[in-house]
Amino acid sequence: MINKPFISVSIKTLNEAECIEKTIDSIRQQLTDYPHKIIVADSLSTDNTQQLASDKGVTVVSLTQPSDRCCGVGHQLGYLYSEGEFLLLMDGDMELEKGFIDNAVAFLTEHPEYAGVAGTVEMDDATNYEFKSRKQRLHKIYPVGDSDHLGGGGLYRRSAIEKIGYLTNRNLHAYEEAELGMRLLDAGYKLHRLDIPYFSHTSHSMPTFKLLKYRWRSGYHQAPGELLRSAWGKPYLRNALKMVKNEVVFLLYLLFLFIAILTFDLDVIGLALLPLIAFIILKTLKNRSLKSGIQSVINLSVLSIGLLKGLSHPARDPMTPPDSKVIHE
Repeated sequence: MINKPFISVSIKTLNEAECIEKTIDSIRQQLTDYPHKIIVADSLSTDNTQQLASDKGVTVVSLTQPSDRCCGVGHQLGYLYSEGEFLLLMDGDMELEKGFIDNAVAFLTEHPEYAGVAGTVEMDDATNYEFKSRKQRLHKIYPVGDSDHLGGGGLYRRSAIEKIGYLTNRNLHAYEEAELGMRLLDAGYKLHRLDIPYFSHTSHSMPTFKLLKYRWRSGYHQAPGELLRSAWGKPYLRNALKMVKNEVVFLLYLLFLFIAILTFDLDVIGLALLPLIAFIILKTLKNRSLKSGIQSVINLSVLSIGLLKGLSHPARDPMTPPDSKVIHE
């Protein structure tokens, strides 16, 4: 390839001082042969993430309103300052694997019907329930081949993003890549995950219940409801429902259990508790741990209740840019 395409990289960050320098270095090493722009899109970090990134000589942009913080706003902020033919999405706790860029660019160049491409993922040893569970399900979360979305980011064709109006939905506290995939597929594009390494990921080290508390306060657990709200009236609503079906089913069960409790009939309450007991037993056998079985129920309960909160959460037009400023150019 004589003329290398221009690649913009969006790295979304919130208090990523521990990893941001390694993230930038890993990306820069893979882009030496490409014209490029590395953008750190920061959500008002309270540590020295912005300073560390600025010292690395990359473009650093930041939100100005703490109320705008969420997963979906990060890459949208980076996209607003991007240019070129391709856009690479990374988080500030990821390291780009060698060879991915060359293979991804080659794939998108040879297959114009594809809007984005990703690769396989490596995770470190997790210490809390959520990330242990995620590591067990890597092959399901990041399936190789054609996909309906590219969880964890990827290399995207910038012209495809321009066609659908915005990159990631600034209202979403999670599922932003899923919502992006739904819109791209609806626009007639395809997505693909190559069987080559894309990035390695550093897990959150917070204890299980501290992480649950943190994510409830940050709004993360209202994301299933936000996703459904964003898809309401759209052709991909069924896909959104499929994405959060576990939370929807469990929420309906919790409502059923609540009604059963209100009867004050011990037989009715006992029958209503049977599915919950069976679920805990199955999770306990699968993980060989009663503690993991109970944590699974608690995690799913919080997500299900958060779904209701997300459905009622006020949403802003995703096409309206968030207030931002340039920290370092």
